Amino acid sequence: MKDLFIIPECYIDTNLVETLIATEGCNHQKGCNTVVNTMKRRFGDKFAVGIIDHDKRQVGYVSEFIEIAHTDSLSLKKHKDNFHYLIMISPAMDGFILKCADELEIHVEEYGFSSCLKSFTSITKSITSKDDPNFKKLFKVLRKSSEMVILKKWLEYLKCNQYRCDVEILKRMTLN
Repeated sequence: MKDLFIIPECYIDTNLVETLIATEGCNHQKGCNTVVNTMKRRFGDKFAVGIIDHDKRQVGYVSEFIEIAHTDSLSLKKHKDNFHYLIMISPAMDGFILKCADELEIHVEEYGFSSCLKSFTSITKSITSKDDPNFKKLFKVLRKSSEMVILKKWLEYLKCNQYRCDVEILKRMTLN
């Protein structure tokens, strides 16, 4: 079943989310602006989870969210008035993936990727990264990294509890 209320920003974000929570599909959008506009316009007062990079310049809608939990690389925010959540990745997904690989001492070269951020980014920005089986293999190994565990917990909890999410439970997930 597709989880169209989960709205990732990039191709690589979509692949990661689909691999982490074993969904048949998300609502991929291109760029932060498109993600938040989709949340506002198409989801209005419905439940939605946007996944975006923590860019230096944030779109205005982000200012309507309050941070409820964070790690070094992840920030979970909830909209003040509705059922919208944002997961912001800092500084961006490609660096986050390499950071998780470093934590577990995984060599991304074994999966066909460069560990050089610039080269790695050029691969993650490609449309083919959305369904790349080598990324899926890498993500299955990276699930054990501390921040991937938290990201997976947040996504699964939000997916299963949609309109009845408890902010305190989400905060506790970050501490465990």
